[in-house]
Amino acid sequence: MFCECVLPLIYKWYAFCIFGENLKTIKMKKILMIAAIALLAVACNKNQSAVKKLDGTWTATEYKVSDDGVTVDWLAEGFINSVTMSFEACKLKDDEFCNVTTTINTDFGDATEADIYRVSNDGTTLEVKDDLSSTTINSSEIVDLSGSYLELKQTDDDGVVTVIKMEK
Repeated sequence: MFCECVLPLIYKWYAFCIFGENLKTIKMKKILMIAAIALLAVACNKNQSAVKKLDGTWTATEYKVSDDGVTVDWLAEGFINSVTMSFEACKLKDDEFCNVTTTINTDFGDATEADIYRVSNDGTTLEVKDDLSSTTINSSEIVDLSGSYLELKQTDDDGVVTVIKMEK
């Protein structure tokens, strides 16, 4: 969305510099074009940047579920012993997905699930689905993704909110 808004503005500004009353030198045109390309490259790669940051294995430090005004940390209460998510980095194009493996350990054993994921909405949404043929996508808001810290928030159809805080 940012690219769609900025590109026409840059083009109009560039066209003014070339065809306006004050003709700029070729040097100025080159500098302007390089700046425009650099701006677009940075603005349009937020999803790929998030994929690079996600690369690796993350371990949950909190797994809070809120329902009807009651919040319970499933890790602290012992409902689950651990949660890990291992994200595989890849070059992410518009409709492509990368691999992710989630393991949940409980007193009853481990449950491991191999899924695929992508990042969308300028790096603010994590979308996970079973496989390429699956039409159901589970979306989580990426609340924070910095260095070795990840916070995800998901709200289901019934209004139950799950917040997972993870570290590398």
